[in-house]
Amino acid sequence: MPQSRFAALLSQHDLPPSLIYLAPVIPVVQVMWADGRNQIPERAKLQVIIQEHCRALAELAEGMEVVSQADIDIFDRTFVAQKPDPSTLWPFFEVASELLSRRNNEQKATTDSLYQREKLFQACLEIAATCPADMGNGANEMFARRIVDAERRYIEQVFELLPRTK
Repeated sequence: MPQSRFAALLSQHDLPPSLIYLAPVIPVVQVMWADGRNQIPERAKLQVIIQEHCRALAELAEGMEVVSQADIDIFDRTFVAQKPDPSTLWPFFEVASELLSRRNNEQKATTDSLYQREKLFQACLEIAATCPADMGNGANEMFARRIVDAERRYIEQVFELLPRTK
């Protein structure tokens, strides 16, 4: 079960159990780090995404705080402030992706949390498009390099999580 594997990963890395609710943020973090760097505008946008996700979770919990600011700060130090070791981030990404693919999208459709797959996909696109990958010399080059290949691959993986329309 992906939820118990995610909880085990958290425990293995001495991370608070409440970070399981930030599992949908992991693919966004993976997209952010895909080009090997973390730029200030990306980080600022990611903080907004996390806060909105947590606000939506609190609404679902009828106003109860689901993830504390202290735990969000731990998440930030672990995955955002500095580049996590790929051997650490990748297992979280794999299990988070599996967890998200098994979630019933309609069950969470009333929320703005990242459990809503379209919202997660949009968050990944926003992070990828926040900072140009390479300005290049001409307009065609700039548009071709707006999103680097690694970001595109992670976005495609998140796109696979989206429900199929009939």
